[in-house]
Amino acid sequence: MAVAADPTAEQQYLLELTNRFRADPQGELANLVNFSSPGVWDTTKSDDASIAYALNYFGTSASDLASQFSSLTAAPPLAWNSALNVSATNYSNLMVSADQQAHSLDGLSLDQRIENGGYGANWLNAGENLFASAQSPFHAHAAFVIDWGDGNGATAGYGNGIQSPAGHRDLLLDVSMKEIGIGFQSIAIPGTNTIATGPYVVTEHLASQFRYDGVNYISDAILTGSVFQDTVLADAFYTPGEGLAGEVVNVYNDATGILVASGFSNSAGGFNIALTGLTDGTVYRVEAPDTGLAARTFTLTEHTDDYGVPVLVYDNVYESFAVVPEPGSLLLCLVAGLPLLGFRSRRFLS
Repeated sequence: MAVAADPTAEQQYLLELTNRFRADPQGELANLVNFSSPGVWDTTKSDDASIAYALNYFGTSASDLASQFSSLTAAPPLAWNSALNVSATNYSNLMVSADQQAHSLDGLSLDQRIENGGYGANWLNAGENLFASAQSPFHAHAAFVIDWGDGNGATAGYGNGIQSPAGHRDLLLDVSMKEIGIGFQSIAIPGTNTIATGPYVVTEHLASQFRYDGVNYISDAILTGSVFQDTVLADAFYTPGEGLAGEVVNVYNDATGILVASGFSNSAGGFNIALTGLTDGTVYRVEAPDTGLAARTFTLTEHTDDYGVPVLVYDNVYESFAVVPEPGSLLLCLVAGLPLLGFRSRRFLS
């Protein structure tokens, strides 16, 4: 069984990709595929060979894909949660052992699965994505975001090559989800496997939590992001191998200068700091003092959701600190497979 741990560099990378998508869905499509004109495939559909292969295999429609993405809206960032990573890793291992890509292989509900992983019973929503034949974290990300599938349109002559509904994509943009655990298998994949073949067998568990203060149900904001030295690709984006561990991140009330929250970057360079008790209407300042980079400011956004009782929800906040790189150029190299959407659970409190 998996144990709670920091994300690996590759898991942090997939988290960063997911948050980039949530911040700008239309921009992320441009990072994944190539159009010669809006809604028209370029000669090479993607700079990533595995993604291009999948688009060709499933006969994915460029016009339908562009049309679908035109209506997507941004969502607040997701924060890493180690308990969700435990349940996700355990399930990836189960898919490897069973050589299947399917939900409920353990006979449990998703609710039971995440609670057994240590997430606890104070959750509001939960969802699951699966992909048992990802060639890389980037390939897995594209599979969930593009959501290729809906029959092999390339040879069977039906479908637009996009799953209907695009449930993986919808889950990744679900504003009610605030935390994620990304589980890659931690056991060897038998050479006899035909379904769960990897090299990355991926499970994503998404959820959100609440607390009760004696009067109100509250889902607090989390400050998430990364501290990295942009030396591998020099692209102003986190790449495995760039994360800086042990960097202090402080949050202050900007007006009073009072420290209200603090944490350190984990072994992969990511940070996830609970902003318990912080509210909207106040400007907060984030500093990573050892980087020498300028402070950032933010305000919180709140709204009330109905779970049988009202829950006051504060959206997560994203800030990253990229240290100026020294010159260097090391490229990170990232066949078709069909990701499988999990079910979602929603709790009603009383």
